Amino acid sequence: MKMAWRSNAAMLVTVATLLGADGALADGTNPYHLEANVVSPFDYTGVVTSPAPYHHVVYGGDTSFDVAIQGMSTGGQKVWFDVQPISPATDIRGVILSGGANARVPACANGNPASGGYVVQVEVQAYHLGTWTPIGWVKYAHVDNINVNNGAVIPKAFSFATASWNYDGSCSTAPHVHMEPYNYRHYACYTNRSPFAYYDTLARVGGGRLGLQMCP
Repeated sequence: MKMAWRSNAAMLVTVATLLGADGALADGTNPYHLEANVVSPFDYTGVVTSPAPYHHVVYGGDTSFDVAIQGMSTGGQKVWFDVQPISPATDIRGVILSGGANARVPACANGNPASGGYVVQVEVQAYHLGTWTPIGWVKYAHVDNINVNNGAVIPKAFSFATASWNYDGSCSTAPHVHMEPYNYRHYACYTNRSPFAYYDTLARVGGGRLGLQMCP
């Protein structure tokens, strides 16, 4: 199902062009208030099993929530970085900041990878007027079989891991993926849409929100 949103990784380039001052909004590191929607990490219809903003934030996000596949186990399912641009941004890419296959980060406080897989942090960069602007990141916890290294640049819809089969009482009561969005400039927002299809918005990064809130 995600095939329609995949872009060619070979087309991704780093552009050093600076943003022009004309028409820019006074927002420091994100002068055009670029935003992007974070959508389902799965190919299938899912449910929010522990909603934001009340779910625990353990990896430094603005908020967090747990998601699972509706009516199915998430064990062994593909996990996607799937973040879609909002105008005026015209494209999105991700950069693996931590937790890649070459530097895995345990997803549980006890430090045992067999107790809940790993956590992967993916920076969200938005493309506008010839420039890639970092606008935030998303962390995905309880994942296995990571297929990218730290520093890798990935397209806006890319399967980077699978959901973990491995849990014990220190981490989880059922298979799911824990997600934490973070906005560099102000705050990420959240939707808690449940059940959700793979194209539904679950959170948003970028923009200029002054506090944590439901997404508009």
